[in-house]
Amino acid sequence: MKSNVGGIRLKLGTAVDSQPAAQLPYDQQKTGHVRARVLATRIAAHTVKVLLEGEMLDPASASDQLRNYESNLGKELNIGQCILRFLFPDEGRLAMVLRWLNSQANLHVWEIAHRIPPPENFYKAHPSILEACKLCGAVVLDASSPSTLTTGSINPLAGGFLARWMQTELEYDPGEMRPRFFFHVVIPPRLWTGIIRSHFRYDHVI
Repeated sequence: MKSNVGGIRLKLGTAVDSQPAAQLPYDQQKTGHVRARVLATRIAAHTVKVLLEGEMLDPASASDQLRNYESNLGKELNIGQCILRFLFPDEGRLAMVLRWLNSQANLHVWEIAHRIPPPENFYKAHPSILEACKLCGAVVLDASSPSTLTTGSINPLAGGFLARWMQTELEYDPGEMRPRFFFHVVIPPRLWTGIIRSHFRYDHVI
C-alpha cells in the first residue's frame, strides 16, 4: 500500500475544570464503555455503507455481517479488531479493500507504526479513550505534543469519528491546557497484531 498525504484536523475547544478521567466513579466508567460501543458501531456502519456504495461488499449479507460484528463487540478475543478485519479475513482481499478505501481518504500510511511505543501515561490518564481504541480497532500513536494527537488504524474511515469523539472526551479535561489538532494515519494490516499486543497487552492475539 503506498503512502498518501493527508490528515484529519479538528481543533479542540478550551478545556474547563472537571474530575480527572482516571478517577471517574464506576457508573461513569460504565457509561464511557457504552459510549465507546456506540462509537465503534457508528464507525462500522459507516464503513459498511461506503463499501456497499463502492460495490466492495455483498449487499445480500452486509446487514447480517454488521449485526454479528456488533454483537461481538467487547468480547476479549475481538479486542482491537475493527470491522474490516471482521468482513475480510482473507489478507489479500483485505489489502485490496484497504487500498481502495485509502484512495478515497488519501491518508498517510505509517510503515513504522510498530516501532512507536504506546503512550502509556496518556492511556492511564484517559481510560475512556483506551476503551474506545480497544473496541474500534484503533490506537493512539502520538500524544506527546500538547497541541496534536495522532491516532492510527487499518481503517482510513475511522479517523473522523475518533477525532470528534476524543475531542469531546478531552474538552473537559483540566490537563488539556491548549487546543489540539487531530491526525489519523493508516497502519498496514501486517503490523496490526504486534501493535495490539504492545498497546493493549493481549497475548492471545494470533
